[in-house]
Amino acid sequence: MKKYILFFIATLTLCAACQKVVDADELLDTEAKVFIRGYISPQDTVLRVHVSKALPAFGTPLSVRDQEANQEKFLIKDAQVTISDEAGNSSNLSYSEEDRTYLADASTLAIVANQDYFLRVLVDGQEYNSFCTIPTKVPEINERINLRDDNFGGREVDINLSFEDILGEQNFYVLGGLVTTTVQFEGEEPSTFSFSLFFDTDEFLRDNLVDGNTLSGNTLEYIGNDTEVIATTITLQLANVEETLFQNLKTASTNSDVDGNPFVEYAIAPNNIQEEGAVGVFAGYNLTEKEIELML
Repeated sequence: MKKYILFFIATLTLCAACQKVVDADELLDTEAKVFIRGYISPQDTVLRVHVSKALPAFGTPLSVRDQEANQEKFLIKDAQVTISDEAGNSSNLSYSEEDRTYLADASTLAIVANQDYFLRVLVDGQEYNSFCTIPTKVPEINERINLRDDNFGGREVDINLSFEDILGEQNFYVLGGLVTTTVQFEGEEPSTFSFSLFFDTDEFLRDNLVDGNTLSGNTLEYIGNDTEVIATTITLQLANVEETLFQNLKTASTNSDVDGNPFVEYAIAPNNIQEEGAVGVFAGYNLTEKEIELML
């Protein structure tokens, strides 16, 4: 224990010696920016673009009691948001007070694979632009499911999701899924519960070394074994995403894993907004799903 304490103190001393002195005035003078985020796909039922303020971490007063007031500081409710395609067709998105984002019915603009789409956001007379290309959809998901009893009276399901990489393209994939269980307790109406599948290190896959070959990911989940369970459905999801979206999701996942660790540097999120004064990501993806009824 003594050796561990000495090592910890030595490490802290070394870190302190390597620290760079930062002028606090530079932190306070950081300018506010517009933050824009929008992901679109052919599977969308609603087009959705988030527009808000990115305020300096220092010098922005926030209330410890009124979270509603804190959120209001970041909202931009009067932006003009438009998504258009190569042919000049466009859809204007309107601000939703309930969702606190800009929405439009997806039927107002067809989202098609291998086509370019353009985002235009106007805030306080300043125009910000970005564009994306919708990736090709993976035609089929294959699965291998192993259901077994665990050591606590329940059951585990080991899921392998596999698919064929799209040949001749540079692709970026994100794996996920959903487990939905319906239970029936005596004298009550059926209740449905859902939780997400997590593929851990297999969540983000690239084809840079395996063009056209089979890619796969594994997840191990606990599934209840109660007599009240009526049905359990597993929905496997595979998204072929643009590189910008891939890096953005991976960065968010990495930063979430290291949250609170002072010895790990946070990853910097990508930005494909063209003009100065705004940051964010506008990107496309194409989703493949497969639903499986699990027999417990």
